[in-house]
Amino acid sequence: MTSMPPTDLRPSRHRSERPPMGQAHAAPAIVAAKHARVREPHVAPLSELADKIAAAKGLPAGAVPYPDPDFGGIHARALFLLDNPGPRATIGTGGSGLLSIDNNDPSAARAHAAYPQFHLDCSLCLHWNVCPFPTTLDQSSTTERTRAARHTTELLRLLPRLELVVLLGRAAEDGWRRAAVHRDDLTVLTAPHPSNRGINSVPGNQERFLATMKRVANDLSYPPQHPDKPIPAPRM
Repeated sequence: MTSMPPTDLRPSRHRSERPPMGQAHAAPAIVAAKHARVREPHVAPLSELADKIAAAKGLPAGAVPYPDPDFGGIHARALFLLDNPGPRATIGTGGSGLLSIDNNDPSAARAHAAYPQFHLDCSLCLHWNVCPFPTTLDQSSTTERTRAARHTTELLRLLPRLELVVLLGRAAEDGWRRAAVHRDDLTVLTAPHPSNRGINSVPGNQERFLATMKRVANDLSYPPQHPDKPIPAPRM
């Protein structure tokens, strides 16, 4: 019998309760409600990691965006890795302060549309960046990705039930390579970055992105590979 995590450690909202639009974070009340939940048990260890990364960079808590509490957090079976926090995710540039497909930008909206299209369960997924801290330019540099590599390793230690890693864009692929992760229990997929630039730069990128999202949904439709692995407890 497949064991399930205790109820109080799962996301407290299901996808059917989430706003139906891709740009939900344009509404300040929705963003505030999510921030009130970033210490819930299923995301608390990840929020603590975000604060630890911010402190190491001399930044205040919240400068490194937190995971969206509507998603799976430490229960995630699929990890979507992008490059770096965009302006709509970073509080310092007027963003939500959350890593979420509900952010008010084309990358998030494109990913948001794929979830219902392929019946992806957000409670099984997590979105993060290979360079989790704000970067000097719009895209991370190789130096920044090298410095951030250890944070990817720290993240993986918090995801005991992880099965799939989806690298969205070349920078994510490079950041993953620099982290030097060698794990036979992970399936690593690549796809174009869902930004307008990433999708429109090469013909067929939209189809490749959607095909990867479909593959993830299909893989997650099977029983979990690591249902009984212990999850990290949040610090009290």
